[in-house]
Amino acid sequence: MKMILLHITSISLKKYISLMILYKRKFYFLFVFFFLNLLHTFGQDPHFSQFYANPLYLNPAFAGTVNGARFSINFRDQWPVIPNNFVTFSTSYDQHINAMHGGIGVLLAADVEGKGLIQTLTGGGIYNFRVQVAREFNLQFAVQAGCRHTMINWNKITFADGSGMPNNYNAAIKPQFNVAVGMVGYTPYLYFGLAVHHLSPVRIRISFRDSIVIPTTLELEEYGGYNLGIKWTAHIGGKITIKQKMKDEVNFGDIFFYPNIVFISQGIKDPVSKLPNGAFHYLHEGFYFNFYPFTIGAWIRHNFKNLDAFIVTCGIEYKIFRIGYSYDFNLTELEGTGGAHEVSLQFFLPYSPKAKSARKKYQHIAPVDCPRF
Repeated sequence: MKMILLHITSISLKKYISLMILYKRKFYFLFVFFFLNLLHTFGQDPHFSQFYANPLYLNPAFAGTVNGARFSINFRDQWPVIPNNFVTFSTSYDQHINAMHGGIGVLLAADVEGKGLIQTLTGGGIYNFRVQVAREFNLQFAVQAGCRHTMINWNKITFADGSGMPNNYNAAIKPQFNVAVGMVGYTPYLYFGLAVHHLSPVRIRISFRDSIVIPTTLELEEYGGYNLGIKWTAHIGGKITIKQKMKDEVNFGDIFFYPNIVFISQGIKDPVSKLPNGAFHYLHEGFYFNFYPFTIGAWIRHNFKNLDAFIVTCGIEYKIFRIGYSYDFNLTELEGTGGAHEVSLQFFLPYSPKAKSARKKYQHIAPVDCPRF
């Protein structure tokens, strides 16, 4: 769950006074104070509740884990009743390539906060290498490299005195290089994985220019900014076949049950104390019940001390497409949020007969049989 409460960061009065004397501008002081407090609102990654409908976002090692190509689109509207809510989009493409002994993927995401006040864009490419450990046990190792760019719509900033950003100011945040790694292991009945995001330090640097002040680049870390904390994701689940007419095919009326656990942890590192600041840890426990082609699911999300949300999911799949919907019922003391709506859409492009023939060389390497949503 995103944090929306702005709080004062650990910036000493001495540094504030130094900034004021150095630039001799009351506005600059107010802006830095505002921005450093604002950092904590985008200090954690957006959250999706349909984990397996957005597999590359959950773990880059899911790239190329289907027999063909996969295209996914996801949309999440969190706390729609609150005026300045959070809206997140993501899209991804992945496929298995025999010649590369693994899969490739591309993931793009956009997070919009405060009706466009803060926008964070992320994108990256993924390569995943597959290892067959035993006849029915496979491991996949992936690396993801890309870019993260946070933008602020300065025209939407209004200070307490009613003033906004002067037209002669120009401030920009530079894009940041981003790296993630992941691992997935699976058998026909069990799947598990671990992903680590933001391995490369994410430092916010902001450049100012105006007609009076000398062009300056401010290292916000030095003045109480933040390092985006490493995000750890661990997941495990299983497939229980209740009814299946044909062993190697899924047909109408086949019944499967998928129990799952997903753990996500991320924290912001305070630049002064070097300790986590505003860290969160969430455990998700749930299941999917699939009566092909229909799926329903239920999850509980909590932080080991308090319940956070109860999530219900439903979906339908037919041939090359899947569509799903989920709703997060808020279980915290924060009332009147409207929960969270999430929609997912997936398309599959099956291999051509020639590709299927080539795949016989890897006939024991089956795709990951995890939930669809």
